[in-house]
Amino acid sequence: MTEARKAVVYVVADLWPFPEKAKEAKQILIEVVPEAKKERSCLKYELCENYNDRAQFTLLQAWSTEEALEAHLNGELITKASENLRTLLALPTVIRRYKNIG
Repeated sequence: MTEARKAVVYVVADLWPFPEKAKEAKQILIEVVPEAKKERSCLKYELCENYNDRAQFTLLQAWSTEEALEAHLNGELITKASENLRTLLALPTVIRRYKNIG
């Protein structure tokens, strides 16, 4: 496995808006996706909606490095989206980071 492949950081971020706020939260997330994909170090950024729970969204991401992910998480795009989502979420966002091991 190459060093570049080892450095990639995969992210699964789960969000649970209040059911009555799901449509509003979904729109905010939809607007984030194309902007995040423009970031130079972004390798993948997809928004998924749970088949069984339309008030649960997952962002599937891949970043070239841990530093790139940190820059994204602390950047203006995510800061603004987090602020806009704050009153719409029923539960805290869960962010899990992964590395490829095989």
